[in-house]
Amino acid sequence: MTSYRWFCEKSVPGKREGNIRHCFLIKRKVFEGKTKFQDVLIFDNPIYGRVFFLDGILQLSQRDEFIYSEMMAHPVLFSHLKPERILIIGGGDGGVLREVLKHPVKRVDLVEIDKEIIEISKRYLKFCCQKAFSEKRVKIYNLPGYDFVKKSEKGFYDIVIVDCTNFSEKLSLPLFQTKFYKNCFSALKKEGILLTLGASFLDLGFIKKISGRIKKIFPYQFLFRFCMPSYHCGEYCFIAGSKINPKKIDFKEIGRRFKRLERRHKFSYYSPEIHKASLVLPKVWKI
Repeated sequence: MTSYRWFCEKSVPGKREGNIRHCFLIKRKVFEGKTKFQDVLIFDNPIYGRVFFLDGILQLSQRDEFIYSEMMAHPVLFSHLKPERILIIGGGDGGVLREVLKHPVKRVDLVEIDKEIIEISKRYLKFCCQKAFSEKRVKIYNLPGYDFVKKSEKGFYDIVIVDCTNFSEKLSLPLFQTKFYKNCFSALKKEGILLTLGASFLDLGFIKKISGRIKKIFPYQFLFRFCMPSYHCGEYCFIAGSKINPKKIDFKEIGRRFKRLERRHKFSYYSPEIHKASLVLPKVWKI
C-alpha cells in the first residue's frame, strides 16, 4: 500500500510571507538531506513530477522547469549580437547552464558556492542538468558569487546571469546589493548584459527596489515577464541591466539565429515571439 503525505512549502519572502503557503502531495520521497549551506528535499508529485526544494522553498519542478531555464538564458543571449563568454552565478541544478550551452558560446563559468547541490542534481535531477556539467566549454567554481565577480577581469564577460535563491536568503543577500551590480558592470564588455532573479508581481516593491539599484549603474534596465505555474504566484519576472539599448534589438536577426539553433536543439517555451512579448508590461506593473 502506497503511503502519501503532504509537504507545505515554507512561506515565500515578500507579501506572501506569513499569508500564503502552498502544499504538495508527496507521492514518493527521493532525497532528503543537508549540505554545508542548505536543507535539500526532492520528491515526486502527481502533477509536477519531481520537485526540488531548498530550505523549504520550491526551486523547480519537472513539469515546468524549462520555462524558467529558457527564459533566464535565451532572451539575454539572443539580445547580444555575439555572446561568447558567459558567467552564471548559482544555477547548481544545471537547467540554465543546459540552455546557455545551446548557443555557440566559447566559455561558460558557473560559480556555485554549494558543490553538493551540483552532485545532487547530477544524481536526482538528470532531466534538468542532463550532461551540461561535463561539457568542455564549462568551468565550475565552488566559490561565493560576490567574491568571484569582485575579482573578475574587467570587460571579460558578454553576459552575467544570476540564478540564485530568494532575495531574503542569507546566502544570496550579497547578490542583490548595489556593490555587486557595480562589480558585474565592470566585469562585462561594452555591450554586456546582466540578468538577475526578479520576483512575483505581487512583490512589485521589491522589483522596483532592485530595478532602481540597477538603473543607477546600467544605461538601460528592463524586465522579462513570464508565468511559472509551480511557483503559484501568477506573473513572474527577471530583471536585466544592459549596456545596449533593448529597443534596438533586431528581432529579424534573432529569428534567423533561432532557426539555426532550432535545427539542433529543442525549445519548449522560448521563441522570438515569446521574447518580444515578455518585454511588454501592463501599465499597472510599469516601473
